[in-house]
Amino acid sequence: MSSQTPRPPEAPVGLTKDSLSAQAHRYLRQALMSGRFQPGEKIKLKEISEELGISQTPVREALARLVSSGVLSQVDRRSVRVAILPPERYKEIRDLRVMLEGEAAWRAAQLARGTDIDQLEQIHNQLCNAKEAKDYLAMMSENVHFHQSLCDLADMPFLSRIVRNLWLQCGPTVNAFTAHPPCEPRETHPHLAVLQALRKRDGEQARSSIQEDILASSNLILSYLEERLSKEQGRD
Repeated sequence: MSSQTPRPPEAPVGLTKDSLSAQAHRYLRQALMSGRFQPGEKIKLKEISEELGISQTPVREALARLVSSGVLSQVDRRSVRVAILPPERYKEIRDLRVMLEGEAAWRAAQLARGTDIDQLEQIHNQLCNAKEAKDYLAMMSENVHFHQSLCDLADMPFLSRIVRNLWLQCGPTVNAFTAHPPCEPRETHPHLAVLQALRKRDGEQARSSIQEDILASSNLILSYLEERLSKEQGRD
């Protein structure tokens, strides 16, 4: 994966308008979760339509779904803007992630097979490779992939769906803050403690390790959001 615009999915002949809308919705969700768009950034209907190679109608429907969920705000008929999370909303989402991803990690430690953990470790290694290459868009995408894959190992589909929606809400904010992280050694990354706990089938360690990962930068992100909010209020 490169730091360039993600390759749009192909649009096979014969797709219905509904399936094109769903395709556009999936593409936009992934782009928002993985750092493609920044908080406050304007997204133009025409540009997304051209990227996907489909008409504007299904793209407009996909954007409308994201506006109704609060992830985007409507600017005009041709564009939307990525919502900027208020600090209190980010904190609520963070606390829910701590609770739900912690529970998923505990259950994953009981259920995950060796091959599952190997695949999760491969995702983490891809994250590290992207970070060392300073391909931050790929790094953020792999980080989302790691967290969501861990939840999937819990075999709790409804929980996984909720966590994905939480990532959709907070992804642009978290990724904007962590877009240029310090270069920490591979051997100190918090994901390693999660992987170790899964191999030991230690549910409590898996829970606490993923929770520590989520909380590690949360205070700094909150400070960033509060400072941004203060500046915006000062301009009013």
